[in-house]
Amino acid sequence: SRTHFRPAQIGVLHKIYENVSYSIDHDGVISLHEFQLALFGKRAQEDGESGGDLFSERIFECFDTTNDGTLSFEEFVNGLSIFHPQASKEEKTAFAFKVYDLQGTNAIERDDVRKMLESVLKQNKDMTLSDEALEMAVDQTFEDCDLTKDGAISLYEFKVLVEKNEKVIANMTLPMLARLTKEFPEF
Repeated sequence: SRTHFRPAQIGVLHKIYENVSYSIDHDGVISLHEFQLALFGKRAQEDGESGGDLFSERIFECFDTTNDGTLSFEEFVNGLSIFHPQASKEEKTAFAFKVYDLQGTNAIERDDVRKMLESVLKQNKDMTLSDEALEMAVDQTFEDCDLTKDGAISLYEFKVLVEKNEKVIANMTLPMLARLTKEFPEF
């Protein structure tokens, strides 16, 4: 399938893929733990939490289109392509929606928003919210986004949110992917 990478960049991605896929299991495919180690480095190991970051777990699950618990090279490249600066707002919005739809119901539900907020708070130890403040944030999210007031945010409602505030998908772009060259093998 078509990606936003040039052929030379796919070659660089293959080297990165090989490094990541052999970092722990030496099996030529990327596991969730290897994926998180590549994203967070030593911090993932120091935290001592296996799969502590919900956001990276969800990105991994969305990249893993065969649902076999590993990433093939094709899944890795296709997934990263979403984060390329040349990927369209529509591609990024659809992918972000899939990431936030934790239960795979084609809707973002209150529990999905709550779990994502809790995960963000867990990652940012400087930020704390009381349970009441967390519920208020969930309530506000649904007040702003659930246009039909059916208790869930549809893809359409999520697209309306992104149109109002593109910061919602700002984390879906990695500018360094456009500059990926032989001299830039850092990942």
